[in-house]
Amino acid sequence: MQTGLDVLHTTDWDRTFHAYGVSGDAPGRLSGLLADDPDTLTRSLDYLYSAMLHQGTLYPATVPTVLFVAGLLERPDTGRPHPEAGAGREPLRAALLGFLRDTAESAAIPGTDAELAERARLSPSERDRVLGAIRADDEQVWEEPALEALTWQAVVDLRAAAPVLRDAVQPLLTCPDALLRSRAVEAAAAVAALGGLDLDLSGAADMAETRDEAAVIVLAKGEAGGDTSEFLTHADPAIRACAALAPALSGDPRATRVLVEALEDPREADQWFGNRPAAFGGHVRFTLVRTLAERAGPEDAARLLPVHRRMAALSSAYTAEADCGPLLDLAFSRAPGNGAPHEPTAVQKAYLRALLDNDDIWAGTVANFSVRLKALGLPMDREGVQELVDA
Repeated sequence: MQTGLDVLHTTDWDRTFHAYGVSGDAPGRLSGLLADDPDTLTRSLDYLYSAMLHQGTLYPATVPTVLFVAGLLERPDTGRPHPEAGAGREPLRAALLGFLRDTAESAAIPGTDAELAERARLSPSERDRVLGAIRADDEQVWEEPALEALTWQAVVDLRAAAPVLRDAVQPLLTCPDALLRSRAVEAAAAVAALGGLDLDLSGAADMAETRDEAAVIVLAKGEAGGDTSEFLTHADPAIRACAALAPALSGDPRATRVLVEALEDPREADQWFGNRPAAFGGHVRFTLVRTLAERAGPEDAARLLPVHRRMAALSSAYTAEADCGPLLDLAFSRAPGNGAPHEPTAVQKAYLRALLDNDDIWAGTVANFSVRLKALGLPMDREGVQELVDA
């Protein structure tokens, strides 16, 4: 399977497409990743996420693109800082590893090879018809089942490419740059999860010297399906929490206790890392509370009320959806179609009082949190919530 410039030159880009249509523009846009001009390089990096992985969505053109990117990792010129690196002067290679990781994570969908192949089944004539409609700017084609089949084919192709992607990342697991090693570990874990491959991080583990590096390795082991239970008793609370996030420990009460302990001081958890691992898409506390809520049931709402109170106390209008939404979902869990709880329980009222006690949550109207409240059948404004509590 080809990578790098070979892919750029041999792919029939006019026979595939990305988020905005037929991808005939891809060779010119992707070659900008090799440019010395900062503006050109920036536009090419943006193109990866705007066209080829738009909001995490895969397209047929994503497959040759990620193979092209994988082939660039060994090039010396990708060791130079990229324009968006800021004061950290992160090398371009790290940004490319990030794209590889994000693509692999988007493609890591459950199902056997046979099941995915069945979802991707499409006749050559139907594929030609879809491509013709895309070329003709037929907006309706984007809603057709045939287009979905082509997306499934991209998943199939990316899964098949996983060994090649792993081989491209492997040498960077022991490179001398600590940040780059961590980015490589994250990419390797995502690729291993995508392809069901073994993950060997022994070299990176031997070189790890900081909390940041150790956390990335533990998170990677968990993402790839490994057993991280040995780290649940680690001396470092950050490492314990990273171990607890492993999907394999979702039913382990020890992991649940670790997450609760980590959220005894959410602000402290947010300060754990100098370079935050990619597994934490925002504040560390967001991932901790979301995972905790996903592993709990409505019967746990009373037990987790202290966690909710701590999250609500430090929240704001801009973070309330991520801070408080997951546990609110738990406390106000109801059958679909049921209306608002006109007579909330004592526990539910306690959850709402925690929101009312923080003026910052109500300092502005932010759609995400309002939508979350509405979805739960709750009032979207402070006055309405107060009336419900007083009822």
